[in-house]
Amino acid sequence: MNMKLLYLDVDGVLLGKAKPDDVRVALAKHAGEFIEYCLQHYECYWLTTRCPDGDSTPVIDLLKMYVADKGVMKLIETIHATSWRMVKIEAIDLESDFYWIEDRPTSYEIEQLERHNALHRLIQVDTRRNPDDLKRAMSLLEETASNRQGSNLRTGRTSA
Repeated sequence: MNMKLLYLDVDGVLLGKAKPDDVRVALAKHAGEFIEYCLQHYECYWLTTRCPDGDSTPVIDLLKMYVADKGVMKLIETIHATSWRMVKIEAIDLESDFYWIEDRPTSYEIEQLERHNALHRLIQVDTRRNPDDLKRAMSLLEETASNRQGSNLRTGRTSA
C-alpha cells in the first residue's frame, strides 16, 4: 500500500516560538513527537523556501541548531527534499493523495488548491502564534487516518 504524501514547511511550523510574545526562534513544542508521527504514517517531503532546489542540506543544517535529540535529528535527515521555482505548490501533484503543513500559503496557492478541490488537504499551522499548534496538526492528521477518503477533514486553516 502506498503511503500518503506529507509536505512540511519549516519556519512557523517546526521552528516557532516557546511563547507567542517571545522574540527568539525555538524548536516548536511537540516537534519531535510530530516528526515521529509523520514519518510513521506518511512519506514526508520538505516544502520550504529553505530548500527549493531539491537539496535538504540547508534545512538539516538549520534544524541541527535547534534539535538536541539525536534520534529526532536522524528522523529529520530521512525527509525528502522537493524542487520548485516560483511557488511551493509547484512541487505538489495536486491529484495525488497528499497533505500539506504550511504556516502562510500564498493566495495563489490557496486558489490552486481550491481549483483542484484540494483545499481540505492544507493544514495551516503557526507555531509562532500558537506554540501548541503541532498537537492540533497531529489531531487533524489522525482524523484523516480514520477517514479513508480524507474528504471530511475539518479545515486546518487558521485565521491570519
